Amino acid sequence: MSEISTKRRDASATPGAATRPGGAGAPDLPEGGLVPGVPQWRTTPTLAALQELVELSETVPATVARQAGLSTSELHSLRHLMRGPIGPVELSRLLGVTSAASSGVVDRLVSHGHAERRSHPGDGRRTEVVITDSGRAEVLARMRPMFEALAALDASLADDERAVVERYLRGAIDAMTSLTR
Repeated sequence: MSEISTKRRDASATPGAATRPGGAGAPDLPEGGLVPGVPQWRTTPTLAALQELVELSETVPATVARQAGLSTSELHSLRHLMRGPIGPVELSRLLGVTSAASSGVVDRLVSHGHAERRSHPGDGRRTEVVITDSGRAEVLARMRPMFEALAALDASLADDERAVVERYLRGAIDAMTSLTR
């Protein structure tokens, strides 16, 4: 859990803390001042929901991987492979692991029948990793309920609502990306 959420929950539990209703069934949200050095920070329902989404998204890969009998690295590899064949070196870069660790991940995916090593079509000296029908089916079976719910949610929005949500999310992406530069 992030420090911001911990402080939000701690402040909400503090008797006499300044709070504002977060909606039906939602915990009261602190008025602000929870981020040291950022006095303009005010916890709003949208910021609280964004924080909750970020925290939940951190747990989803491990949960889905465990349900599928895979490691998180194996699940992430399958996700990358769904976009198309990838060389082992590129896969190690995408996973943020050594080439030896990536090779172990690929070995396990191959043993599960979820991936194959093939000769690169343009350079026979190189290999590429390709997802199999089994690997694709495993990922889709686990992720389909979420994809369907998100598609339905998106379809429920009017174009002008979707534009506002996109602007908010793009701004959040920019704010988070600024930490990676």
